[in-house]
Amino acid sequence: MKKKTLSIMLSIALGVSALMTGCGGSGTQTAERDGGDKASEGKAEGAKDAAASGKEVVRVVVPGISEETTVDPISGIKKKGLGEFEAFLEAQIPDYDIDLVSIPWDGWIQKMETLVTSGEVDVGFYTNQEAVPGWYIDLTDYLKKDTEVNFDNLNHLFIEPAVFYTKYNSFNYPENTGQVFGLPMTMASNIIVYDKQLFEDWGVEAPTESTTFTELVDMAEKMTGKNPATGSTNYGGYLFSTWMEWYAISYDAVKTYKSDTMMLSDMDTDEYVEYVKNSPEVLNYFSDMIRLVNCCPEGVATGNGSEKFFTDENDIAINFDTNNVGTNYMKYVYAGDSAICDRYIPLLIPTGKNGMEGFPEFFRFSITKSAKNPDAAWEVIKKLTTTPEIVDFYLTNYAQDKVTALADTSKVTMMDYEINKKRHDYQINAMFKTDDYWFWRTPLQAVNNQILSKQLTAEAAREEFYKGVSDWVNNTKAQLGQ
Repeated sequence: MKKKTLSIMLSIALGVSALMTGCGGSGTQTAERDGGDKASEGKAEGAKDAAASGKEVVRVVVPGISEETTVDPISGIKKKGLGEFEAFLEAQIPDYDIDLVSIPWDGWIQKMETLVTSGEVDVGFYTNQEAVPGWYIDLTDYLKKDTEVNFDNLNHLFIEPAVFYTKYNSFNYPENTGQVFGLPMTMASNIIVYDKQLFEDWGVEAPTESTTFTELVDMAEKMTGKNPATGSTNYGGYLFSTWMEWYAISYDAVKTYKSDTMMLSDMDTDEYVEYVKNSPEVLNYFSDMIRLVNCCPEGVATGNGSEKFFTDENDIAINFDTNNVGTNYMKYVYAGDSAICDRYIPLLIPTGKNGMEGFPEFFRFSITKSAKNPDAAWEVIKKLTTTPEIVDFYLTNYAQDKVTALADTSKVTMMDYEINKKRHDYQINAMFKTDDYWFWRTPLQAVNNQILSKQLTAEAAREEFYKGVSDWVNNTKAQLGQ
C-alpha cells in the first residue's frame, strides 16, 4: 500500500481593496484548500508504508497545528490539520517521507528543547535568538557547497533583512558568531489597528502613514472619556506587555549594535549602557507609555479590557496590542469581512528618526544535532523555505498574521493582498537590524510590566531600565568569564 497523498486545490478567491480603506488586495487568497477528511488515516498509513516506499523518513516539527481540521471562530476559515499539511509537504517534496510533529506555541522553547535533546526530530525551528547552538548544527558547510541554496544566492532567494538575520550573533554565545543555524520561512509583520467610527465620533483626524508614535498617543488622550456622540465611555488606547518593548525603537530609545566578536568585553558601555541614564529618548518613550496606559481600561495590566474590539460595541479607539490585534484583523481580511475592515483600519508601526521599527522575528527551520540523516534534513529544509507553494500553504492555514521572507513573492498567493504587499515592503525597508538586542530587551520587558501596573514614573522607569541593562551586561560578562 502506498502512502496516501491528499488532493490539494485552491478554493477561495476574495476581492479586496486598498490598505488604508479596508480589506485590501488585488488577487486571490487561498483561505481554504480542499483536503480529504481522512488526513489522520493517511498519516498513520504513511508511517506503515515508509519502509516499503524506500524513502528516507525526515521528522519535522512545526508549532501550533492541530491534529484535526478546525474552523476559526472569528473568520470561519478552515485551518488544516496536521495530516493535511504532511500530505501536502509530501506532494511537494516527493523524495522524502515527511513525519510531521506539532507542539503548542505556549511554552514552545521548553518543548522544542525536549524534542531535540531526546532525538525525536530531525528538523526543528526557532524564531529569535534562543539557545540554538545547543540544539542545531551550523549550516555553513551546506551553504558553501550546495548548488541550489548557497551564500551566493541567499540575497536572491530571501529579502535582505532575512539574510542579515541568518547569521547568528549573540552575546551569550560569542564562539558561534556568524554561524547559520536555520533558513527563514516567514517573518513577523505587525500592525496597530484603529476604529474609524470612534475617530469620527470624537472629531479627531485619522492617522496617516507619517503619523508618529507620540502623535498616536496624543490622539488616544483626546478620545478617552465620554464619547460625545454616544455618551458611552471610551478608552483612547489599549496596550499589553507582549512585544511592547519593540515600540522603544520608534522612539530611538534603543540602539543598533554591531560587533565582529560578540564579546561583551568589547562593548563601548558609554555608548550602549551609560547613555540610558540621561537619554531624552528613553524618557520620552516611558512618558508616552505612561500616558498611553492612562488611556487604557483598568484591566490592561492583566490583558483584559479589549474584548469588545472588532464588535459594534467597541470602546477602544486605537489598539496597540499588536501581538493579538494584528492576527485577528488579518483573519477578517482573509474572510472578506468588509463590515469589519471598513470600520477597523490597520497602521504600520511608526519608525523612529533612524527609519527603523521593531519585530525582527523570523521563523527558521534547522537541522537538529540529533538528526538521523542531516543531508536528508537539509534537502527538506531547502524545500520548506524556498518553495513558494509550501510557504503559501503554511501562511494561509497556520500563520495568517505573518508574511513570507522570500524575495520573489509572485507565486505566494496571499501576497495578492495590498496589505501584505505593504507589510512585506515595509519590513524590507524599516526592519530593526542589530547583532544583539537581548541586553536591552530583557530589562525593558521587566520595566514595561511595571509601567502597565502604574508602579513607576517616567524618571523612575528610566532608572530601572538603566539598572537592568547594566546588570545584564555585567552579569553576563561574569558568567562568560569576560
